[in-house]
Amino acid sequence: DDMKKSSACSNASISAKNRTILTAETTSSYHHQHHSNIMSGPPTWQLATAVYVPLLTGNLSVLGSGLIIYSMLVHGRRTKLRKPHHRILLAMSIYDLFYSLVKAFTFLLTPAEGQPGSMGVPGAMGNLATCRLQGFFIETAHATGAYNSLLSIYFWLSICRGVKNDTFTKYEPIAHILIFVVFVGFAIAGVVIELFNPAFGFCFIASYPPGCESGPGAPVCERWPPRTMGLMYEIFAQMWVQAYIVIVVVTNAAIWYKVHTQEKVIRSINQRVLSNTMEAGLAQKKKEASRERMVAVQSTLYVTAFIACWSGPTAFHLADWIAGFKSFWAVLVIVIFTPLQGFFNAFVFARPTYIRLRRAKPELGRLQTVKMIFFTPDPMTAVKSSAVSSRSPFSFADMPSIRPTNRLVDDDSFVEDGDAANGDLSAPDPIAAEEKNDEYANEDTSLGTTAKKVVFK
Repeated sequence: DDMKKSSACSNASISAKNRTILTAETTSSYHHQHHSNIMSGPPTWQLATAVYVPLLTGNLSVLGSGLIIYSMLVHGRRTKLRKPHHRILLAMSIYDLFYSLVKAFTFLLTPAEGQPGSMGVPGAMGNLATCRLQGFFIETAHATGAYNSLLSIYFWLSICRGVKNDTFTKYEPIAHILIFVVFVGFAIAGVVIELFNPAFGFCFIASYPPGCESGPGAPVCERWPPRTMGLMYEIFAQMWVQAYIVIVVVTNAAIWYKVHTQEKVIRSINQRVLSNTMEAGLAQKKKEASRERMVAVQSTLYVTAFIACWSGPTAFHLADWIAGFKSFWAVLVIVIFTPLQGFFNAFVFARPTYIRLRRAKPELGRLQTVKMIFFTPDPMTAVKSSAVSSRSPFSFADMPSIRPTNRLVDDDSFVEDGDAANGDLSAPDPIAAEEKNDEYANEDTSLGTTAKKVVFK
């Protein structure tokens, strides 16, 4: 009996020990599987899509920004760079070029399999250092929004406040220096504090290692836990974008209000009571109003390109920060549109000249027209001084420089119709015409002081 009891106790002890071992193994397997799922992150196809889609969109932006830079620096030093809005656009395109390059080649900069911080992106070739290099240039890319705002402010100052180019040019270098210092400074700070880490789709502001503290069983974050990410992302990125959107919307609304108000005043004038000299002044003011509308259209198109590219990240960041919303499709929208601003800017930059060239010389082919826009110092002068046809080549090596104007309203860069659009480059100098109109206003008193203010002021 004692032997039977001892054998039963021994069997029970072995069984309990086996159950303990089995339970421990099962629990360990569960935690390992759960931890693996957390660390694996999004599915491989989503990672690959988010990383390789910018290879197309980023290179399109590289092409657009590159054409603008080439047009300004190689062929436009005597003409285009004399205009403040072209200098602003050049600086914007330089920042966008670097941003588009690092977004296009995300797969070269993302940590490869086996490297610290790897998220398992197929074909990734980078490491943590290249990842933070990408984060550096993504941070500096917020300067493009600053230049969009500066461009809108320049248009507003010119159209609504009557500020001349010489006055704006005195203060323009301060804006360039300030933008460089702020955003390069933020980018350097982000690298120093190791804020830029691998994230879903690209390397930017993120916790490290990827997936840390994202759920039960996830590892503890070595740097920047998720609870701090919303605030850091707001300070380093989205705070600026939100401010830019407010600036460009407000300034462009003011520009359009000014344009509509002036057009309404001009339409209200009874031309039957005007003398010949006053009619000449009214015609000049109509021309200026038309050009102001064209400037407003161009400004709105630049703003539209900016908002189309940057409003997505802003909306999804706020949704994530406030409500914890996360989605692959949100990331996809970001990686598609944010690298495209240079591509859109190239279309907006070329649009007025393209319309003028096609109206002045309908026989020009579309491709030849585009080539003239980006590879000719002054396409309209080239058209007038050369026997241009869609089949015969010609040279623009010795094109004359154009006298710069001191007012945005006198700049033909935005003109789509009227004298310049029809190829009439011998039209009177707008500045001289305005001075003559002022003389007429001083001599002709038939309409009284009020009418003179409406027509000439």
